[in-house]
Amino acid sequence: MFILIAAVFIIGSLFDLHYFTLGANYLLVPILVLYYRYKARNWFIFLVLALFFFYLRDIFLIHGMSSFHPLALMSFLIGILILYGFAVTGFPRSKVHFVEWLSLLIMYGFLGFVFYTMAELMAEVLTVFESRAYLFLFLLTLLLAITFTAYLLKSHYASLWLMLASASLLVSELSLFFKTYVVSDISVNVFYPLFHVITYYALVEHGLHRRRSSEVPYF
Repeated sequence: MFILIAAVFIIGSLFDLHYFTLGANYLLVPILVLYYRYKARNWFIFLVLALFFFYLRDIFLIHGMSSFHPLALMSFLIGILILYGFAVTGFPRSKVHFVEWLSLLIMYGFLGFVFYTMAELMAEVLTVFESRAYLFLFLLTLLLAITFTAYLLKSHYASLWLMLASASLLVSELSLFFKTYVVSDISVNVFYPLFHVITYYALVEHGLHRRRSSEVPYF
């Protein structure tokens, strides 16, 4: 069922079929939550809360609110901060080998390049909301850096899913930015819904495989 709804969402976004996109938006997260509840041995409430706040933001957007509207921003911010909780509580303590250091440096350099390039573009195309755009670009880039580090050091299956969710969320949001403020070409129209769906699915898989932390309550 999730694959069907995801396909409807992608097709609706690609061909600007409003009712397809609207219906899929309303169903996508609830179906994933039901799937998670069916599969999970333990109900991880913070995962459900993260999906809920991302879901609220999707609803705000589909009903015409700007990405920088206070309600959409607040919902998105809370969802991101919960993901930071996942990343920090799952961060490993282990010895770092030379190859791991090298991989981390390459990844950090790449993410720094992405942040700098996108910040330059935002300054050119945005007349308002620049500071908000920089903040969320920084938060999403840093989240990917943290989750990539955690996966590389820990190599745990749940860490892989969280890294995939973080990477997909960054690509999805950058695609949405291009679609809204720069150019709405075929690649952007495909990337936004595709990686949007991958983000949600990867978060659920992370919730199914994550190990509970004994350091932070409920995590």
